[in-house]
Amino acid sequence: MTARLLIVDDEEPLRRWAVRVLEGHGFGCEGVPDAAAARERLTQGSFQLALLDINMPGESGMDLLCHIRREHPECAVVMVTGEDSVELAVAAIEHGAYGYIIKPAESGELLINVANALRRRSLELEARHTMQHLHTAATERGEALEQALQDLRVSESRVWASQAETIFRLARMVEFRDEETGQHVHRMSSYCEILAHRSGLSGEQCELIRLASQLHDVGKVAIPDSILLKPGKLTDEEFETIKTHAEIGYRMLSSSTSPVVQLGALIAYTHHERWDGAGYPRQLAGEAIPREGRIAAIADVFDALMSDRVYRTAFPLKVAIEKMRAEHGSHFDPTLLDMFIDAMPEVESVRAAHAYGI
Repeated sequence: MTARLLIVDDEEPLRRWAVRVLEGHGFGCEGVPDAAAARERLTQGSFQLALLDINMPGESGMDLLCHIRREHPECAVVMVTGEDSVELAVAAIEHGAYGYIIKPAESGELLINVANALRRRSLELEARHTMQHLHTAATERGEALEQALQDLRVSESRVWASQAETIFRLARMVEFRDEETGQHVHRMSSYCEILAHRSGLSGEQCELIRLASQLHDVGKVAIPDSILLKPGKLTDEEFETIKTHAEIGYRMLSSSTSPVVQLGALIAYTHHERWDGAGYPRQLAGEAIPREGRIAAIADVFDALMSDRVYRTAFPLKVAIEKMRAEHGSHFDPTLLDMFIDAMPEVESVRAAHAYGI
């Protein structure tokens, strides 16, 4: 069945472009110029997804988003805006948006966001159906109830993962300045997952850390390129500016109600602390540093050593490990560092999958 999409944008050229692109890929589309027209069309027909401009005359896209999620819960929503803001993106997601596109967008980005939103909608409908099945099964035999519970857990976990991935695609879209930084996030978060598993955390906790650690450097969005990409040595003043990204990232994320984003805030805040207390921003030491921050510190530094930088080339693996061993018990939690080095075959597999310099 062809998905029906509602395009809401007061800029007619952009609205017509979106309709043309999406209809060219098999979707059924209707375009309207404002929230009032959108409300009317939603009462007249069934839509699987609405694409909403945030800034429109009259009722805003955010207000319309809340209305759709409340009155038409089976309709997925993707927001479109010209404002490049992590706070706005997270607010949209927390109000129920399934995606967030920054203008001007390419056709590929539009199609990917729509496809991802429709997939998540399908997962949520599946979870809802499973819940209904659970209520029905509650009066039947115990094994039927247990199977329904298991089905619900599986469906809910798939929806949660889809929501989390959406949040971090948005954060990367705003944060990252080049392709190699994006590869860094893939590698670093995978290293965190490996080390979390080695340290005895559950599979669910490991997945949570993998997702949340992708936000570790989100605060760098506030650091000027002239400092962040400087090819030479930073001045003391420039380094102090760089250091502010840890607290900025924490402030940007900590007000979220999402457990994943809250953990991302914690990791952003603590991944530059050192075991000996000489880190920043709060000079925490030892186990006063949350374990997630200690894990992220090891993963982040290892990937930095193994990557080309504007001021140096990457170190060979042996040299990188030697440099980290030299910080055993000073920069890094000694137990976690030993676990990470023991896991080097797994780490190398990740490194090969997300090759440096690509």
